[in-house]
Amino acid sequence: MFTDSDFEVFAEPTLPGRMAQIRSELDPKFEQVAPALLAILAETGETWYAHVAQHRMRTTNPPENTWIAFSTNKRGYKMLPHFELGLWADRLYLYLAVESNMKPRQTATIMPKLVDLTPLVAQLPADFVLSGNHMEPEVQPLATYPELVTRFQKVKASEVLVGIDIHRGDPRVGTPSLNDTLQTTLKRLLPLYEQLTMK
Repeated sequence: MFTDSDFEVFAEPTLPGRMAQIRSELDPKFEQVAPALLAILAETGETWYAHVAQHRMRTTNPPENTWIAFSTNKRGYKMLPHFELGLWADRLYLYLAVESNMKPRQTATIMPKLVDLTPLVAQLPADFVLSGNHMEPEVQPLATYPELVTRFQKVKASEVLVGIDIHRGDPRVGTPSLNDTLQTTLKRLLPLYEQLTMK
């Protein structure tokens, strides 16, 4: 269960200190929540794998967020549409993610599918948001989805993420209703994932 104190991990200023807290405080919670989410994902008929962020490229600056990703590839996730559950210093998030690692090799394949997703995105609940970069906390409203998709095609580092943010201080944090919200969100995002991966 994620609690308010989990966000304090990001107050640690040093790379070794923050990584130690991520490993001891946050990664075990990602691993605890994973089975319930994997069970929902298994309804697609595919085999899913959980990938806890390792931050191996970090040598100086501590990570500003951390996450667990779910994909159908045992060895990685960034090259496929995937789901990402993570924390920033002020929020927890769950997104369906199409990241820049899919470009340019898969741009021509994924772009029409992203465009076709527009009606489904428009039907999502009003508290859902979009992000154009999984390494930045800023989000934008669902109505900007067409512009986000266009930017994905034109800008190398751009991405398309859709899901929810649950901010620190939300009454669901630290209660069973948080897990309920995460599971409900995943179920709402699954039809979008299935359209993105349709042959």
